[in-house]
Amino acid sequence: MPVKEIGGWIAPWLVGILLASATLFGFLTASSAGEPDTYAAGIVTGFLALVALGWLVKHSLDHGAEGWPLTVLVDRPESLLLLIAVLTAIGIGGLFLAADTRGAPEAIGYALFIVCLLVIAWNLKHYYDRTGSARHNGRGRSA
Repeated sequence: MPVKEIGGWIAPWLVGILLASATLFGFLTASSAGEPDTYAAGIVTGFLALVALGWLVKHSLDHGAEGWPLTVLVDRPESLLLLIAVLTAIGIGGLFLAADTRGAPEAIGYALFIVCLLVIAWNLKHYYDRTGSARHNGRGRSA
């Protein structure tokens, strides 16, 4: 069985687990918040993750398992550079948030940085896989 097919089966479940965890983390953060800013960050995180989870479930019910409901992968080199620049700025902002606070906002800052790094790495892999396969297919035709 190809790894890509197994990944297609597992990926929606992993995304669902991550969104459910973010929902719980957000609401638990809000419930134990001592400051209004921490409470607001927890509520917003919880509700956004809950909406995204509901959207994922609805998309899965409407369309089955064929593809992702939201594509975060880019194909053009210009888009890749812009995405890397934006995610780098957001990730550094997350590090600044983590450095200036303690408790839940600190964890949110580190999580934001890690998610930005993962999305950048995923896009780089996708881009180089795509360009590498195009080069390989191009050589195969000319030979």
